Amino acid sequence: FPKEFPMSIDFVAIDFETANSEWGSPCALGFVVVRNGKIVDERNLLMRPPNSTGPEDFDGFNVGLHGIGWDQVKNEPFFSEIWESLVPVIGDLPLVAHNAPFDINVLADSIYESAMDKQEELLFTCTLQISRQLLNLVSYSLPYVAAELKVECRKHHDALSDARTAANIMIELCHRSSCLTLDDLLESTRRRWGKLNQYLEYSGSTLRQRSQSDLPPPRTEADKDHFLYGKHVVITGTLPGGIVRRQAQDRIAYYGGISQMNITSKTSLLVVVDLDPLSLAPG
Repeated sequence: FPKEFPMSIDFVAIDFETANSEWGSPCALGFVVVRNGKIVDERNLLMRPPNSTGPEDFDGFNVGLHGIGWDQVKNEPFFSEIWESLVPVIGDLPLVAHNAPFDINVLADSIYESAMDKQEELLFTCTLQISRQLLNLVSYSLPYVAAELKVECRKHHDALSDARTAANIMIELCHRSSCLTLDDLLESTRRRWGKLNQYLEYSGSTLRQRSQSDLPPPRTEADKDHFLYGKHVVITGTLPGGIVRRQAQDRIAYYGGISQMNITSKTSLLVVVDLDPLSLAPG
């Protein structure tokens, strides 16, 4: 369909930036409303993470990515105030994000950490996952997908810029697939809506682990000469041989390693499973 063709593409694109490696530490939210395939509202919202009290809540790695520290948010509202103001704007619109599992986990953990009232069920979908089905790229990170679709990506890791980019990626994916609604796009890619229910459960099962303490601790009697002993390890990508992430973390713990959910300044080993770093452009 030509881009002038009337489309019923309605959604809210979101992008969270976090203060540290915990999902429940949002410090910024990009919020973009799309109606009939056009951006009609956008907001760049700074916030204090739930239970935050000072600069010690901000990890240098995260601040280095997005440039937001305690000084930028100390006088801003807490997450709970901002999210409550956005719920009426969202209404029954679905959420869209690039790497939606991250943003939905941030949302769920932030609601949980804020001890907010139960939320209405939210539908969501992911431009990264859909791009993997429809495009053939060396990387499906936001800048690569944007470049392929000729969508502007002004400043990666700026919440509003990333949310706007994700919104335009979704619109362009619909155009290229000749889909007039997001339902049509999901049906054409044989995907279902993700659901976050009032109990902060996704598609009938709980979201990923909420804290580092849920991961298996290193075995105290492990061989101190083993390569993994004392290493802080993050795994990214799909493991081969049908191994699930928890199995790999158990093996790391057996040899005295310490699994992490996200990269932090303590990370000493990053296992990249399904991506050849040599195939990426410099930087």
